[in-house]
Amino acid sequence: SNGWTAASLIASTSGANLKTPVAQDNTAIEFQFMDGAYTLGEILEKEGYNQIFLMGSDAGFAQRDLFFTQHGNYEIHDYYYEKEQGKFPEDYRVWWGYEDKKLFEYAKEDLLELASQDEPFNFTMLTCDTHFTGGYLCKDCPKEYPDQYSNVIRCSSKQIGDFVKWIKKQDFYDNTTIVIAGDHLTMDDSWANEHIGNDYERKGYYTIINSPAKKQSEEDRTLTAFDFYPTTLTALGVQYEGDRVGLGTDLYSTTPTLAEKMGPDKLEEELKRFSIYYQDHIQKAD
Repeated sequence: SNGWTAASLIASTSGANLKTPVAQDNTAIEFQFMDGAYTLGEILEKEGYNQIFLMGSDAGFAQRDLFFTQHGNYEIHDYYYEKEQGKFPEDYRVWWGYEDKKLFEYAKEDLLELASQDEPFNFTMLTCDTHFTGGYLCKDCPKEYPDQYSNVIRCSSKQIGDFVKWIKKQDFYDNTTIVIAGDHLTMDDSWANEHIGNDYERKGYYTIINSPAKKQSEEDRTLTAFDFYPTTLTALGVQYEGDRVGLGTDLYSTTPTLAEKMGPDKLEEELKRFSIYYQDHIQKAD
């Protein structure tokens, strides 16, 4: 149910399932998007955080801009925002907008700007070069493998690694927690079949760096994007009742996740059911 970017972003920041009809394009429809969801952005906004969401594509795609502006009042820095800032020529467009090489440059600028202010900050960014079949190979990516997608993955991994190293050298790092999360499995199934094989269970990537929270167990976990939400809250030191928020479970605790409790297939089946509660309390449809 969270196998595409917008659904995964919503699950990991609200613990809620995206059942609201949403166009997987940039249809300009203004509406209250999942009005009843209470999100990471809203919790941090209440605590006085400045928040930016940076992406190299059009934030209007799948109404991502509505979700993040309505739930946390994020500043949206997308392809059109950077173009208006004069960061690249009017007619510049590659892949989904602009490539990750630029994204990481703009991310550093945004972070330094946020860190210079008195308020705490939440800076969230979405990389894109590994998205979709074949990925986008920028001119700085070395060609070490015979196929393009392997080179793109290696290049993206290095860019993220270098970015984390840069953050670790900044004054604000000591008081900053980094969450790195994959939004969904690769869409390049032919590459995955050839390079990974069917006997390996593919998983999303998830790690937290520099959190004061401590795991209560080192057991392997079965998790979904819903679990990122309470886990991120705990990583930031947010106090809440119990070990669950929305459909997510705090992975620092030993409480079983919904995927562990009922199995991923059964969970998926249940999430697809029509829910009056969801309609009335989360979607709040008229």
